[in-house]
Amino acid sequence: MPGSIPGPADGFATLERLPLTPEGVRALRRRVYGDDDAISLVEGEMLFDLARTVGESGCREWRDFFCEAIADLLVHQVQPRGYLGEAEAAWLIARLDGHPVLSSEFAALIRVMELSRSVPDRLAAFALGLVKQVVLTGEGEAITGLRHEPGRVTHADVDALRRVLFVASSEGFGHVTRAEANVLFDIADATANAANDPSFADLFARAIGNHLLAGPGRHAPTRLQVMRREEWLDQRRTLGSGIAATFKTMAANAFGVRTRDVSPEPNPLGDGLTPARVDDEELAWLVARIEARPGLSAAERALLRFLGRECDDLAPSLRELVARAA
Repeated sequence: MPGSIPGPADGFATLERLPLTPEGVRALRRRVYGDDDAISLVEGEMLFDLARTVGESGCREWRDFFCEAIADLLVHQVQPRGYLGEAEAAWLIARLDGHPVLSSEFAALIRVMELSRSVPDRLAAFALGLVKQVVLTGEGEAITGLRHEPGRVTHADVDALRRVLFVASSEGFGHVTRAEANVLFDIADATANAANDPSFADLFARAIGNHLLAGPGRHAPTRLQVMRREEWLDQRRTLGSGIAATFKTMAANAFGVRTRDVSPEPNPLGDGLTPARVDDEELAWLVARIEARPGLSAAERALLRFLGRECDDLAPSLRELVARAA
């Protein structure tokens, strides 16, 4: 009958009719977890099928259960526990790609990334790409909760981008990857002439600055690898406060505030750990991205002004770009 739950052949015959009720979700939980308190890939696929049938009409209990079950499948049941592998990331992307993502599906994606100690680059870039589609189409109810004119970055879009960047930090220093940086540049290029919310230029400068100046192994001692990138991307910290101050705050949070298993060390930053220049390969990538379209967007100007303040050693090509942004 129209609107009914898939039948016995699909494995979920417990519930009789949509929308799911809290009582029905409890029955579904018993059906999925059974006696072994685990969920299989087949059951995970059926849950995604059920999510497409439910759409946006499911109750809060359904959304919570769906997120919990998918996180258990991809994060808590894998070995080593908590490390999301490439195969699991590919499986999740396959479930989400090719159709408008539901709010429950996006919430499950964020939950998986949030609980994972390691997030493959392709999954983080895919999540940012979902927000990019919201920016380009304006159809963002499922991800940002708001609809707006296409081709403009709103404050809600920036919040979604920041949320993805926060949870995408894998174990280690928490740098913004090239894949993530490219998606952010794609958004900046596509909306260069739009009236974007000013917070986008700020986030763009922070994120790309992180990618260029805080790459893994370049400026972070082993003892500092417990830090994440939230401090760098924190909108409450002004860009003018400087990278050195940001690193010091991150170190303070890592030693004695956020991590109890790491004892404080004197002068954890040491000498020469403040990023001073953009490496040649990163500079070539940056110049190519900026020169891909004529003129400078507001986001690119914010980034170049930031680099001009923070880099002690500006290569000629970067010095020229910084001068254009002045």
